[in-house]
Parts: sequence; structure tokens; C-alpha cells
Amino acid sequence: MTDAGRNGVSNATQRNVGVLVVVALTAAMLLSAVHWLTRTPIAQARELAAEADLLAVVPAFATATDVSLDFLPVPARFRTGLGSADGARIYRIKRSGQILAVIVPARSPSGYGGPIRLIAGIDRDGIVTGVKVLEHHETPGLGDRIMAAKSNWIDRFTGKSLTDPAPNRWQVRRDGGAFDQITGATISSRAVVRQVRRALDYFHDDRARLLDAGAVAAPESAP
Repeated sequence: MTDAGRNGVSNATQRNVGVLVVVALTAAMLLSAVHWLTRTPIAQARELAAEADLLAVVPAFATATDVSLDFLPVPARFRTGLGSADGARIYRIKRSGQILAVIVPARSPSGYGGPIRLIAGIDRDGIVTGVKVLEHHETPGLGDRIMAAKSNWIDRFTGKSLTDPAPNRWQVRRDGGAFDQITGATISSRAVVRQVRRALDYFHDDRARLLDAGAVAAPESAP
């Protein structure tokens, strides 16, 4: 190949490299712009989705316009029972300076396929207003029926309390308790029953603070 030919190839290669660099930079700038433009809507959508999950377990207040939502941290001494991590929050439904209900997060490590994460709505009288499973790893078609989208099994907790059924009846029927287990998914059922009971236990033990409308979020290290 002549010098002229080699120079032509070299120039063409340089042009191609230059074009690729420009394309890469342009793509990076576009991605950055898209991220910047969408980050607020995405964050807002996530907040709305999270709020919808919370209000699903307190349906009586889900559409109320005269209530507000605040939160308190789960005290360190209760985190083990609830399966809560640092930073876990108890949300409270408040109206005119009165706490009407709380939303308690609970995580069972005893699911068939892994941990089951749920929230339980509990009114100021200690009665369950609703339970929702937020995350699980249970078997499709069996254990996943703990989800409201798969069956109405989770609804059986609504209206229950520490005294209804009696404390020793907070088990699945196979263990002598009051709650039907999902066919083929006793382990999943047992894990949810146990964790809802623990949410009620927690409410009972921390009730005074939870229903104190003047209580404010404390440092995470607070007991």
C-alpha cells in the first residue's frame, strides 16, 4: 500500500474514532439529562406507592382528608421480635391531636422460601385493621397465596386482637390454633400468623408511647 493509501486509512480510522467518541458523549449527556428530568417524578411515584401500601392496612382512613401521617422509630429493644432493622418506622394515623391507628412493620425469618416482610394496621384499641405482605419468596401457587392478590387468606386477621382469639390460639389449626393454614403452605401460613401476633404484642407493650400524639421521632439509638 502506498503512503497515500496508508494516510487515507489512518484518516478514516481517526474520523471513525472521533464519531464514536461524539456518539458516546452525546449518549452519556442524554442519559444524564433523562435521569435529572425523571428523578423527581420517580421519587414521587415511589413515595405514593409506599403510602398506598401503608394506607391499604388502615382502609377506614385511606381516603380521609382530615388525617395526617407521622412516624416513630421502632425502639431497639423491640426490633428482634418484629424482625426490624435499624431505621424501621411505626407510622401513625393522626386526627385532631389523637392517634387513631398505627402501622407496624414486621419481618418473619421463617417463611418456606425465605423472609416474609409485612405490615399490620392496628387501631388504638388494639384491633387489627388489615395486614399486607410486602415481600416474600414463597412457592408460586402455594405459599404466595399469603398475598392479597392471590387469595383472601390474609383478610382473616382483620378484626382480631390479642384476646380474640385467645393468646394460645394464635396459631394455625394444624398446631391447635384458630387460623386456617393455606393448603400446601403451612410453613408460610405459620410464619405470617406468628408475625402478626408479634406486631400485636409490640403494640401492647409500646402502646402508651405510640398513642401519645406529642411523642416525636427519637434518635435511632433510643431504647
